[in-house]
Amino acid sequence: MSPSPTNKIALFIDGANLYATAKTLGFDIDYKRLLKEFQSRGTLLR
Repeated sequence: MSPSPTNKIALFIDGANLYATAKTLGFDIDYKRLLKEFQSRGTLLR
C-alpha cells in the first residue's frame, strides 16, 4: 500500500500502558518499525 497525500494519520499512543501491556504479554515493541509502518500508510501528522 503506497501512501497517498489524502491519507492523513494522527497517532496518539499511551506509552505507559503500551509498555506495561507489552511487558505483561512478554514481548518487546520495535518502535522504529512501528513508526515506519504508520508512515507507509499515509502522511503522519502526529
